[in-house]
Amino acid sequence: MQASRALAFLESIAMERTSLQFCEQFDDKSCIWNFQRHSHPYFEFIFFLEGKANIEAGEDSLDVALFDVLVYPPGLPHIDHLDLDHRQEIICLWADLGSCATFDHAILLSDHRGAFRQLFEAIYIEFTRNRPFAQEVISCQLRTLVWLLRQHFAEPLTATQTQVERCLNYIHENYARDFPVELLAKQVYVSPSYLFRIFRKKTGMTPVRYRNLVRLDKAKLLLLDRALKMEEIAERVGFEDAKYFARVFKRETGTSPSDFRSRNGHS
Repeated sequence: MQASRALAFLESIAMERTSLQFCEQFDDKSCIWNFQRHSHPYFEFIFFLEGKANIEAGEDSLDVALFDVLVYPPGLPHIDHLDLDHRQEIICLWADLGSCATFDHAILLSDHRGAFRQLFEAIYIEFTRNRPFAQEVISCQLRTLVWLLRQHFAEPLTATQTQVERCLNYIHENYARDFPVELLAKQVYVSPSYLFRIFRKKTGMTPVRYRNLVRLDKAKLLLLDRALKMEEIAERVGFEDAKYFARVFKRETGTSPSDFRSRNGHS
């Protein structure tokens, strides 16, 4: 689908009212899934925290994967086909956003900056906790969601950029785990060699080095807490060996973890 068509539809949403009708986070074991063709009188927004699926919406067939945002306009018939070889977890929202144009396509995009995930999780938290002014906060969040969608299609990414951004999101979510480049490539359904090339072109470094830099950024915050031992910090950010952690830290920052702590800690 052309970005211009999606943007034109999103700009038709009046937002004279913004109310959340349903909000849930669930996985492939949940009984909430509806695997029959159906539609809703409201917008349906889905964020894929994990998993892979094929969806049929109107006359379209779309493949959906990790960190994708899926939007069903009101009244659009659709059916979800989960890939049960992968664990599925989503956040699903139904929202009444007022009047809008008729649109017979689903809208699919990748959360290349992580902004959509933060917003979906914030809406879920606000909806499920009995806090003052929750409805007013959610109303503002739904408006922000629509504006983020408009922003995305006003400056669309290329396919290659999207693949790299998905990998960056995955690394930030799983930096403390040891995983090979093959697993990272599998997340975006490309070969390891192709991922290596596009990742290096985009970031100027390999995926492993990027993960190490993310780990070190997390470690710097932990080093400010003098109650934590070096071994504990190394383990928390994904290094099994504290000595190797210290070598990587010095190579990348020019100083040792202990010197960094001494210069930045409270006396």
